[in-house]
Amino acid sequence: MNCFKALAILVCGYAMAAAPLAAQEAVAPAPEMTAAEVAGVQQAVDLGWLVYSYDQAAWHGTDAMLEDLPNARKLGVAGWIVNDIEDGWETVFYRPVKDGGFEAVWAGVYDGRKVIRRTAYATGERTLTAGEVALVQANELARRQKADRCTTGAFNTVVFPSGKPDGGIYAYLLTPQVANGEVPFGGHHRFEIVDGKIKDRRSFAKSCLVMSVAAPDGGRPQALTITHLLDPVPTEIHVFSVWAAGVPVYVLTTGNNRVWAAEVSGGKPRIRLIK
Repeated sequence: MNCFKALAILVCGYAMAAAPLAAQEAVAPAPEMTAAEVAGVQQAVDLGWLVYSYDQAAWHGTDAMLEDLPNARKLGVAGWIVNDIEDGWETVFYRPVKDGGFEAVWAGVYDGRKVIRRTAYATGERTLTAGEVALVQANELARRQKADRCTTGAFNTVVFPSGKPDGGIYAYLLTPQVANGEVPFGGHHRFEIVDGKIKDRRSFAKSCLVMSVAAPDGGRPQALTITHLLDPVPTEIHVFSVWAAGVPVYVLTTGNNRVWAAEVSGGKPRIRLIK
């Protein structure tokens, strides 16, 4: 399913609301993004939505698969990949076969709310396609890389086509959220893989940062605020993390002295320029 069929991404400049001004007072104009900022923000929103969607599909797919196949390990299940299909995201659990390839053991389709279809496959019934094998290999290559994580849990992985003409793949290693109310903003990494080799890699923070989503009175804060040193605009990780935080994330990009709000509105991710 192409994500743009399901939702329209909102990217806009925004001036924070202020008290009414007297008629003779000038109203400050809304801040405007440069063309480069518009492109960077759109990429962050697009990729953040994909990372979130694929991660959710894998999570809900895993729960459903274990309900159907509690003996998955004995069946040789070695991992999973996610396909973007017409009516949702298909999580395919696979095992290796003797010829060096892979075959599906189970697949479930997540529609953004729940798993709507489940299929268990007999031996030899569904061999993974070349594109699916490329996702498996990209996932395994990323997992072999040395990378820092910021909690004790094993990395979560998200892998999907980059959409670029070179047919590359983005593979993410994501520090997992291991405690309720704590959101890791450090320890996330992206690998760009083309023809089975790493073309580019990046980390999204210079150090570990795990932020608490708890107010001193025991409630929840209205927003989180984070300083970002590496990019002139927020990244897909800021967008992805908004869902875990459950509140907007204000991002201060130090290189250009900008303030941004990454948030979810009506189920749709967006980034607003505040200052």
